Amino acid sequence: MTYTFDTQKARGDSGELFLDHWFATDYEVKPATRHEQRRGVDRTFIHRRTGQRFRVEYKTDYKAAETGNAFVETVSVDTAGKAGWAYSSEADYLIYFIPGDGLIYIIALEVLLRELPRWVREYPLRTAQNEGYATHGLLVPLDEFERSAEVVISV
Repeated sequence: MTYTFDTQKARGDSGELFLDHWFATDYEVKPATRHEQRRGVDRTFIHRRTGQRFRVEYKTDYKAAETGNAFVETVSVDTAGKAGWAYSSEADYLIYFIPGDGLIYIIALEVLLRELPRWVREYPLRTAQNEGYATHGLLVPLDEFERSAEVVISV
């Protein structure tokens, strides 16, 4: 199966909209600037009561409910040698949404980076073919993902 950028972007945008609304009760959700987006940050959250700020990267995974695995991107664009979000994101937290299971995993990026070397050794690497390039990532079982999460939310 070959993925198209426009289709994947539309699906990701849909997930982002859902997450924006979900978190808006407790947080002011500010979209990232272009500069921040290039650094793997999708939103800045500001807690409405405490004022605490942190940067998040959103990921929406429509296949994880079927496969039981999260796709942890290690190479974004293989033809350009561009690192995937697992290595390049400068966000404080990954917010990983699985619509089919109605689950949101919140994982500190420092925890993910600490686990990444072990995941590389233990879990299979897979390729997602896009138009003109491929994306590579690890298939991390959701129970492992859950152990790494600070919070798991059922929606």
